[in-house]
Amino acid sequence: MMETKRFIVSLGCFVLVLFGTVAYAENIPVKNKWREELGERSLSSCPSLIKEGSTLFILSDRVLDNLSIAITTEDGQQICLELTDVTVDMEYVLPVDMLPVGNYYITVMQGMNYVIGYFHVN
Repeated sequence: MMETKRFIVSLGCFVLVLFGTVAYAENIPVKNKWREELGERSLSSCPSLIKEGSTLFILSDRVLDNLSIAITTEDGQQICLELTDVTVDMEYVLPVDMLPVGNYYITVMQGMNYVIGYFHVN
């Protein structure tokens, strides 16, 4: 009787671990053409793109103003376009929980500088 209870508890724990959803931050792989020229205040450092669960974060160690942020499907259909600024002390948040399951690109652009990231929505 005791062994049966222990087996059932162990099996329940295994199932919870196996099927439990764990939210963790993952760096989004990027292709970029972001320049940084010392002495020019108009250019900023390359932003970081991170996906945590169903949320995308854009982080920067400098202020990024006049950014264009676009999310597109793999076949090039534009889903979202936003114009914004990113500050040093607060990341820019983009929820992607309403997107259909699939693969997407996120493009962050400032003038001629850009970062293109690739992410998947489950």
